[in-house]
Amino acid sequence: MSANIFHFKQFSIRQENCAMKVGTDSVLLGAWATLAHTGNILDIGTGTGILAIMAAQRTRHTAITGIEIAPHAAQQARENCEASPWKERITIEQADFIEFARNTGTRYATILSNPPYFDDLLPPDAARSTARHAVTLRYEDIFDLSRRLLQENGTLALIFPASLFRHIDEIAMLAGWSITRQLFVSTRPGKEPKRVLCEWQHALLPRPAASHLTIECQPGIYTQEYIALTQDFYLKFGPRT
Repeated sequence: MSANIFHFKQFSIRQENCAMKVGTDSVLLGAWATLAHTGNILDIGTGTGILAIMAAQRTRHTAITGIEIAPHAAQQARENCEASPWKERITIEQADFIEFARNTGTRYATILSNPPYFDDLLPPDAARSTARHAVTLRYEDIFDLSRRLLQENGTLALIFPASLFRHIDEIAMLAGWSITRQLFVSTRPGKEPKRVLCEWQHALLPRPAASHLTIECQPGIYTQEYIALTQDFYLKFGPRT
């Protein structure tokens, strides 16, 4: 398989023009998030378009919009969506999220994002730096603008490093959001969580107990829980029985 194309069961992702390549994070969020089956879904920072396409695969009647600030990535996302079986339901816009939120009149039932962050101290190149840093987009912006864009009882779903959980949780609570689902993800048994997936609603709600997912039980051997979550997408897991 070429490094520039990633094949899933029902679609493929070209990524030669995108700084951020297909990774486990987007697949986890795209498979896990609670999606509205009517109305509109928004993917902030769509990159290759993978989250928008996964959302289309999992729903039947929703209209999905992906926004991407980088022109080359936005064009590649359009091409990926056009090549998918759900092209009629997906729109890609090359736009800054802050400007998009100011100008759109649409309200969304679900907002998804795999926001930019650094795993390492220094970025490997300038394009990746732009994709990861997103200088004009802070978590405060995501929560503030999502509140304006979501319809009543709408859901915001994000994935981010576990090391940022307390910081992001505090930002969300101060802005009036409540966690409605949360999943801590570890790579192997006994390892500290590396990622957190959270869903919020802008309301005062009781916090549910956190769930936990381990990706591998040993090197190269995936847990049944991870297979069950991602089996509709990854070719390596075969059909559901």
